[in-house]
Amino acid sequence: MELCGSYEVDLKIFDRLLGKDPTIKHRDLEGAGGSLCCRIYFSDGMVSSQLIRDGIIVPVVEWDGAVPTEGILDWMALTLLGLPEVRRTADTDEMRSALSYGDTLLFARGQSGCLILGSKNFPCRSVSEPETEKVEKGPKEGFVEPLMLNLSMIKRRMRNGRLRIDTLTVGDLSGTSICLLSLDGVTDPGLREKIKGQLEGVKMDGILSSNYLAEIIRPQPYAVFRRLGTTARPDVAVSKLLEGRVVILVDGSPQALTAPFIFLEYFQSPEDYYVSWHYAVFSRTLRMAAFLLSISLAPIYVALLGFHPGTLPTRMLMDLAVMQQSAPFSFFTEALILLLAFDLLREAGLRAPPSIGQTLSVVGALVLGQSAVEASLVSPAMVIVVALSGVTGLITTELKDPIIFLRLGLLVLAGTAGLWGYIMGMALLIGRLSTIESWGVDYLSSMPGISQGSHEDGIFRRPFARMQKGGRFRAEGGKE
Repeated sequence: MELCGSYEVDLKIFDRLLGKDPTIKHRDLEGAGGSLCCRIYFSDGMVSSQLIRDGIIVPVVEWDGAVPTEGILDWMALTLLGLPEVRRTADTDEMRSALSYGDTLLFARGQSGCLILGSKNFPCRSVSEPETEKVEKGPKEGFVEPLMLNLSMIKRRMRNGRLRIDTLTVGDLSGTSICLLSLDGVTDPGLREKIKGQLEGVKMDGILSSNYLAEIIRPQPYAVFRRLGTTARPDVAVSKLLEGRVVILVDGSPQALTAPFIFLEYFQSPEDYYVSWHYAVFSRTLRMAAFLLSISLAPIYVALLGFHPGTLPTRMLMDLAVMQQSAPFSFFTEALILLLAFDLLREAGLRAPPSIGQTLSVVGALVLGQSAVEASLVSPAMVIVVALSGVTGLITTELKDPIIFLRLGLLVLAGTAGLWGYIMGMALLIGRLSTIESWGVDYLSSMPGISQGSHEDGIFRRPFARMQKGGRFRAEGGKE
């Protein structure tokens, strides 16, 4: 709906547009002996009363000088108002969007349209360390929900003019603001424009989290492995920018997206860069070994006992046979039941209130495991194997979802064809990983540097003194 240009009529039109929203307040102001007539609109609970009073009400009410007869809004923006963020608009959709986001609207007799005045002060969570990415020696701050606050934490660490910020609005109804961050001369311009084009093409009523975008813009939405990384730490986001990646911030989400994303990033941790490189190499190796154990231990155990018992030592085989004699289920069924029970307990611990979640997981696992063994439903050895598989899977939390599906898939293959089935499953997994690309980068490559030739921070982390700047894109678009 368009405004007509008459002060009184425009106010009636805008009141009709707002409907009966009880949170929208307005106040009429007069200054200069009645020559200056204004009305302000603001959203209760989302604005700073002090900013409105000191920056708008007091200057208007106390003004006793001359008032221009034309261009009064422009005059007020330049000389009268005491707010740093002021812009003029005649678009009613932009007015309503700004009003719902904590800005104040100012209409004045003598000029059509209104001024949008920055007066945001809605409550938000304070900056704190992310629960899922805690470090012992590094920074203790993480992203929060307001977009501008997250952007400020990145700009504080990237103090140069090469940081490029592209702002977009997605969500037909939510109108969610997002920022696409990159470094000129470091990030591939083609990568930036490709991701920007996909973001501009998003058609959805509402975008409420970064995960919405992660599922929409990734090349294969049904794939198990991610093509976009996530982080809740500004220091990690800045390090990704320095490596030539693109970072996406979404208003209302404390998680930033990074692209490209490679497989080795599953095993990297922010802690690796705040400890000695010796320990970082050791920790990263443990995470990779834990991933292999988590998906392979139960399938190999089932395959050996069910199809290749001759490969085991005689004494061990006899002990296992005695333990299995009283169990009513096959090796495959035992492993499947226990793995599903472990996942159920883990989900129960996550969904339960924090005061009882950890106790529920620990006590539930002990009680159910011990009771199942005493009731001769499962063998003690199978309980140990499944417990090790579950615990090692928790070391790499970012791989939690792929581990569940891979472990069950390999278990089915091992229970059907023995070790040959397991080997076939691992071959299919490796073959699939070798064919995946993340925004033009091989999934099994070693970044940093989209040139894919750097191994300074891949499987192992080199000392910082021996690290270079990483692959940079020249201005003409080629790679170093």
